[in-house]
Amino acid sequence: MTYISLAPGALTAIALASKNPSVHFSVVDKDASLIAAWNSDHTPIFEPGLEDILFEDGQIQEKALYVLSHGYEGRRRRRLANLTFSSDINTHISEANIIFICVDTPSEISFPDSDEIRGLDLKNLESAINSIAQLSTGHKVIVQKSTAPSGICQWIKKTLKDAAPPTASFDIISCPEFLAQGTAMQDLLNPNRVVIGYDPAADGAITESVKALIRLYTPWVPKERIVTTDTWSSELAKIASNALIAQRISSINSLSAVCEATGASVTELSRIAGLDPRIGPQCLRAGFGFGGSCLRKDVCCLIYLARELELHDVADYWRGVIQINDSQTTRITKRIMSFLLSDITETDTKAAILGFSFKKNTTDIRNTTAIKLVRDLVGRGLSVNIFDPHVPRQRIEKALMLQCGAAHVNANVVESTEAACEGCSVIVLHTDWDEFVGAGVDWKDIVDQMREPRLFLGPPGSFDVHKMKQYGFTVLEVGKP
Repeated sequence: MTYISLAPGALTAIALASKNPSVHFSVVDKDASLIAAWNSDHTPIFEPGLEDILFEDGQIQEKALYVLSHGYEGRRRRRLANLTFSSDINTHISEANIIFICVDTPSEISFPDSDEIRGLDLKNLESAINSIAQLSTGHKVIVQKSTAPSGICQWIKKTLKDAAPPTASFDIISCPEFLAQGTAMQDLLNPNRVVIGYDPAADGAITESVKALIRLYTPWVPKERIVTTDTWSSELAKIASNALIAQRISSINSLSAVCEATGASVTELSRIAGLDPRIGPQCLRAGFGFGGSCLRKDVCCLIYLARELELHDVADYWRGVIQINDSQTTRITKRIMSFLLSDITETDTKAAILGFSFKKNTTDIRNTTAIKLVRDLVGRGLSVNIFDPHVPRQRIEKALMLQCGAAHVNANVVESTEAACEGCSVIVLHTDWDEFVGAGVDWKDIVDQMREPRLFLGPPGSFDVHKMKQYGFTVLEVGKP
């Protein structure tokens, strides 16, 4: 088996290899440094449970940064003898029977605060398909896992037919990923569904290629969770699932504004509404909005599809989900400013942002709402200190430079919670890492080093409000008056 993948595809390969010891899997990528990282003792991404599967000493290496901070020496013993990582794409494509395409398809870059909905950048997918076409002989099964617009399997089929030699033939299968960063390994090892979309044989039977793919999942996934369907339904189910999650997050955030204005509690609202099985509790948590690489671009895929179908009212509805999400940090910033002096241009007013990743248990900073929070606060005249215990300083600084423009000079990345908060008037708990919400921070000492109004703001339920008030903070929770 061959994977053409970045980090998300590697995780899927690791899960499949761990459950199919008699099948060999190769993860390939053109980025030699990424492959070198996967072959080293230090995995290039952080996911809970990942190192337990890869390394025999994984249980003491739960956090990827452990080896860096403790100076671990010596080669760690790997568990999966049937898994390799390689940058030799050509050889592995030529030899593969089944090729899983798990390449990154980021949203096309747009200017900050732009209302324009851009499409996905499919150059990595196009490059993979062209390589497959050039190097294939005989029959190969192509499993499309990358996030892409609906109809992509038809495009892959046509591209391969036009570009591959006549000796090559292909079956194209859609098998979308439903992974959430921070719980990806759990999602893979205990999936609530595996969706396989395909074009059935002439007699309507399941094709042999689909049966081969199903066999890779049956060692641990119950048969009732393996869903076979047509290709279009499979592709649309991927973006629809994330679009619905994004919509729920934006819905509860829109209601958090109503709660703040009326005196209602968004926590109570979420608890009561969440008892309805048609809604569910997981997405009903007010905060700064959704980030990461999945939700936004899947909603954008849905907007694009609706526009192409001339369903403009549907496109406008889902555009509203994006707009609510983008306005959340601006609204929170206005609330913060209401506690500060009306004219802060003559004062050195500082804010601390704790956590830069878009959510805990992942170091992914793509589309993180922390970026917009920095821009909004700096735009109001504050200087901002940033600390994240797991995202490297250089990555944060690069993101600030690229996405905040000249404003990034008023944002300073520091190395500790205490350094971020010293002399600040405002603390924003953006990412509720355990390092911030546990007992490891001396908040009483921190509040003594702050300036008035000693404001502390964070998502509801992520910290002990009563205790923080006792320390001397002015406490605000998103969605509560």
